[in-house]
Amino acid sequence: VEQLAAAARQVTEGKWNAQVDSKSSDELGELASAFNRMTRELVEQKEQLVQTERVAAWRELARRLAHELKNPLFPLQITVENLLRARQQSPELFEEIFRESSATLLAEISNLKSIISRFSEFSKMPQPQFQPVQLNDSVRAVTRLFQAQFDNREKGTIECCIQLDDHLPTVPADPDLIHRAISNLVLNAMDAMPNGGDLTLRTSHDANAACVEVVDTGTGLTPEECARLFTPYYTSKQHGTGLGLAIVQSVINDHGGKITAESEPGRGTTFRIRLPLKHEAPPAPI
Repeated sequence: VEQLAAAARQVTEGKWNAQVDSKSSDELGELASAFNRMTRELVEQKEQLVQTERVAAWRELARRLAHELKNPLFPLQITVENLLRARQQSPELFEEIFRESSATLLAEISNLKSIISRFSEFSKMPQPQFQPVQLNDSVRAVTRLFQAQFDNREKGTIECCIQLDDHLPTVPADPDLIHRAISNLVLNAMDAMPNGGDLTLRTSHDANAACVEVVDTGTGLTPEECARLFTPYYTSKQHGTGLGLAIVQSVINDHGGKITAESEPGRGTTFRIRLPLKHEAPPAPI
C-alpha cells in the first residue's frame, strides 16, 4: 500500500512511468498490476499525443511555407513567361519590357529572401544571457523606438500611455530578448489599430513575478483566435507569417515566464507577461 501511495505521488509529479512490485497474487498484487498497466498506458498515450502534435505542427509548417512562397513565385513565373514571349514576338520592345520585368523579378526575389529570413530567424532563437533587468527601462526604450510611428500614421495616430511601477524589482533576463518580445507585442497592437487608438504599457509586480501589460483598443479577437494566438505559423492577418507572437512566447518560456492574452472583438486586447523574480530553468521541451 505504501508503494502504491508513493508511486501515485510520482505520477502526480509527472513521472508517468512509475511502477510498483506486483509479484504478490492477492488483491493487493492485482491492484499493483492494474496500477502498472495504467501507467504504461499513460506513457503510451502521452507518446501518441506528442507524435500527433508533432505531425500536426509539421503539416501546419508545410501549409504556411507553401502559402508564403506561392505568392511571390507566381509573379516570378508570369514575368519570365512575358520576357520569353516579348523576345519572340516584339524584339523591338524587348529592352523596355526587360527593364520593367527585371525590377519585378528583383522585388519578388527580395520578398522571398525576406520570408526565408523570418522563418530562419525563428529557428535560430538564441538562449537568454541572464542579467538583472529593469523592465521599466525596457518599456521606456520600446516606446521611444516607436514614438515616431505612433505620431506619423496615415489613418490616425496612436496615443501611447505608460504606467510604470515605481517599486518594480529587477528580474533575471536577457535585455535584448525582452526588448524584442515587448517590441513584437507593440507591433501587434499597432496592426490591430489601423485607424489609430490608445496603447497602454503597464508594469507591476507581486511577491513572485514582475509583469508587463500591453493593452490596445484595436479590433480584438474571438475566443477561437485567442486560443491559437501563440501557435507557430498561425496568423489572423492577411499578410504575415504568424511568427511574431510565437517568438514572444518562445522568449518568455526561455525565461521561465508566462504570457497570456485577453480579448473581445471590438474591445481591444491585453497581453500580459509574467517574469519570475528568481531565475528557474524552464522545463525541458517534450
